[in-house]
Amino acid sequence: MGVHHDPMEAITPRKVRFESSDQRLQQALRAAVDGYFTKTGQKKSANGTMWAKVIFWLGLGGGLFALLVSGVLPPLVAWPVALFFGVVIAGVGFNVGHDAIHGALSETPWVNRLLSRCFDAFGASSYTWSTAHNFVHHTYTNVPDVDHDLDPGPFMVFQPRENPAFIYRFQHIYAFALYFFTHIVWVFKKDFQQIAAPDPRTGKRVPTGKIVDVIVGKIGHFALMLGVPLLFSGYAPWQVVVGYLSAIAMAGLTLAVVFQLAHVVEVTAFPRVNDQLRIEDSWAAHQLKTTANFAPHSRFWNFFTGGLNHQVEHHLFYKICHIHYPALAPLIEDVAREHGVPYYAYDTFGEALLSHIRAMRRFGHGVSEQPGAHTIFDVDGELAPAE
Repeated sequence: MGVHHDPMEAITPRKVRFESSDQRLQQALRAAVDGYFTKTGQKKSANGTMWAKVIFWLGLGGGLFALLVSGVLPPLVAWPVALFFGVVIAGVGFNVGHDAIHGALSETPWVNRLLSRCFDAFGASSYTWSTAHNFVHHTYTNVPDVDHDLDPGPFMVFQPRENPAFIYRFQHIYAFALYFFTHIVWVFKKDFQQIAAPDPRTGKRVPTGKIVDVIVGKIGHFALMLGVPLLFSGYAPWQVVVGYLSAIAMAGLTLAVVFQLAHVVEVTAFPRVNDQLRIEDSWAAHQLKTTANFAPHSRFWNFFTGGLNHQVEHHLFYKICHIHYPALAPLIEDVAREHGVPYYAYDTFGEALLSHIRAMRRFGHGVSEQPGAHTIFDVDGELAPAE
């Protein structure tokens, strides 16, 4: 049994360790993946198809922004275009910024640094994301009081909890309305909270240069997304503000739904640390138990989410470009089965979405027992007994 800690006093991530030192699973996974790249002769970074995706998403985002700034659209037409622009903001983040911040897009570090700045352009600091996401979330996935992605604020609970407040009984109904605020909170609050807190990797104060980086990024974001339209679009200031908030609200909804389907679903585990601040599994086994794929065979979801529908592959090999995940998936599933570790995958987006809704309802009612906790899902969605 893990120890329940007050969520207001989150455990310092750098002090948490994995109990098991057994590296056989991780070594087998690495051997299978390295064997694939050796056999095919491909690089682990972006290939030609991936660079075409980068051009497409950056071009679409830039084109929509230019169209809105031009002011040629009537306000009633510009508003739905702004909403669609919000979806594209999420698409750019999924397909370009996310891989770049992980260092997975290019073998050239400055190219990754440059393309990661699309996060800053759209209002989210690439620096705070790299610390909170790359280090904390990717290491301590779904660990209550450690993985801050499980702390959505006072109105929702993303993990099993005893005797949750009565209002949470309805969270599976109102959660999607709150998801619209995901990016708004990120832009106006979350990044500032993170630079005010100690660096989770070192426990020390965030360097002044990084604080300046975040603030300059915010200024650049507001200058681009509000200043430029106010100067050149010809729309009334209130219309520009409404369009801006609509775009980042739609981006927030899109981001939230895609990320929640990877971890806050019925089958994934939420292991707590013990008294010695240890997690009982090895890191690789922990990732497989706390992560799920959705619609892995869908060309649309593979294209739109930047491979984030292949979260299992991403969590195990986040420094490999997502364009390779569909080919790696069956290899990783085979290794998981051989080692008796679950490999979770929902066959469709709809199945994963319904599972998220059921999980939210369960957490809201204080039911901690998770169905499917000892079940392996085939990639094709059929249930198979765990080995």
